[in-house]
Amino acid sequence: MGASRRIQSSGSRSENRKRKRAAGMTMFYRVLAAVLIVAGLGVLGYTGYERLMVSHRQEQLMEEFERTAGFRNMFEEPPDVIEITEWQPMKLIIPAIDVELAAVGGGDVFDEQLLDQGPTHFQMSDLPSTERGNVAFAGHRAGRWNFFLNIDKLEEGDEIYLDVEDGYRFIYEVEWVEVFDKYDWEPIHSTDYPAITLQTCEPPHVSNPDYRLMARGRLVEVKERPASAPEVN
Repeated sequence: MGASRRIQSSGSRSENRKRKRAAGMTMFYRVLAAVLIVAGLGVLGYTGYERLMVSHRQEQLMEEFERTAGFRNMFEEPPDVIEITEWQPMKLIIPAIDVELAAVGGGDVFDEQLLDQGPTHFQMSDLPSTERGNVAFAGHRAGRWNFFLNIDKLEEGDEIYLDVEDGYRFIYEVEWVEVFDKYDWEPIHSTDYPAITLQTCEPPHVSNPDYRLMARGRLVEVKERPASAPEVN
């Protein structure tokens, strides 16, 4: 009988230890889950905050563009030659991929503070002109920006509008969309016809990728920039 009681007592202690270990592991996983949830909410909150700030900055740039951009007499024909000689506020519109963004410029295109605000003009490229030249913009394709996320969906013949502060709309038609090595800058060099080139990362959502996706458009028309509809109170 004594031996039997000792065996039963030893078994009870072993079961108790197992229950304690199980309870401890349960608590550990509960704490871990709580920490991961809080961390996830923190990341989502921070990402949401950054997206909100990017959106807010774009709204400010759009307001500034609309406030400063002029309109010309709708009955006045644009001159034969239109040439923008220095940077001015611009708006980039690509209906096929639902893009309408204020562009930024006047600084280094590799300046992350500029790239975080919107499509950024390459200083080494030209400004809009009806004569010749290649106006080039770079835009993010990942993270909280996604300015040029869907550039790969553009097709030949799709239109790209570039509205300028002087009151004109430059209308380009897409000629090609191609992938280039990250160090190949030839596509943004000056062209012997008026063109626009958009550049972004390839593949998307990759930090410092090895390739660049570029879309080239040829100028087909310049006309008066459409007036914005007045706000209704």
